[in-house]
Amino acid sequence: MSGAAGVDPRARGQTIGERFRRSWLGPREPYWGLLLVVPILIFFVIFKFWPLLQAIRLSLYDADPIKKVETFLGARNFLDLAGDPLFLRSVVTTTAYVVGTVAPIMVLSLVLALLLHTGLRGTALFRTLIFLPVIVPIIIVPILWRFLLHPYGLVNEGLGLFGIAGPNWLSDKDVVVGALIIPTDWRFIPLYALIYLAGLQSIAEDYYDAAKVDGASAIQRFRWITLPLLKPTTVVVLIASVTFTAKSIVLPLVMTEGGPNNASTTLSLFIYQNGFAFFNLGYASAASVVLLLIVVTFTIATLRLFRTDD
Repeated sequence: MSGAAGVDPRARGQTIGERFRRSWLGPREPYWGLLLVVPILIFFVIFKFWPLLQAIRLSLYDADPIKKVETFLGARNFLDLAGDPLFLRSVVTTTAYVVGTVAPIMVLSLVLALLLHTGLRGTALFRTLIFLPVIVPIIIVPILWRFLLHPYGLVNEGLGLFGIAGPNWLSDKDVVVGALIIPTDWRFIPLYALIYLAGLQSIAEDYYDAAKVDGASAIQRFRWITLPLLKPTTVVVLIASVTFTAKSIVLPLVMTEGGPNNASTTLSLFIYQNGFAFFNLGYASAASVVLLLIVVTFTIATLRLFRTDD
């Protein structure tokens, strides 16, 4: 009795593990959580935030990486960009590339997700097969599609079966942006389809059962249940696809190198060429700041437009 009386009432009925957790971790537990996220915070500071601050700083200078000389210019780099025809053309090209890529992604990835969500036999295998383009190394994609989009490649041969004369995809300035859109959609529609599929699977079947009882058709269920409840997923897909496409550089660099006659020079490629080909780091940094502002503005506008409690 005396031994039992000396035991802390709070410790009665607790296991040894619970007592250890209370005595050693107790109030220190939040600090353990902070300790666990320190490595990723260090990673972001070194590889994300510090380069971002450096780019903003360099945008105000004329930086020569060879002579290691920096001359303060203020806003002159930005003023020069506003009067640079190649920069303005790259903004237009990037806009066409982003719109032409994201529009099919938003529609086709949702359609593909709806097909995968039907639960028909073979969908598990089909889900694996369609994901193959996503796991292809990014550098392989432009090399593969350079062969496919060759004047005598499989794409034009396939068009010829329907009596359509295929264009010279990589040398015709009127269709070269389309040559960038096709492989981008081919690679990423399956990825965003799986994101949409996850959103579809999170919708409770009770909503559909109640709608069926009320006599709602399949189109009405899609319009009034599926689309509204997929709004958070749609926001994720839209922002992610626009952000990735806007800063994509591998495809235009490897497939066209910005040609013909700079018709496929995107804003990211413009930044790369000025920074690493012409060693005009200040000018390239100013263009990268403009790209950052465009993406951030679009993201904020999208979040406000699709504002939701989720």
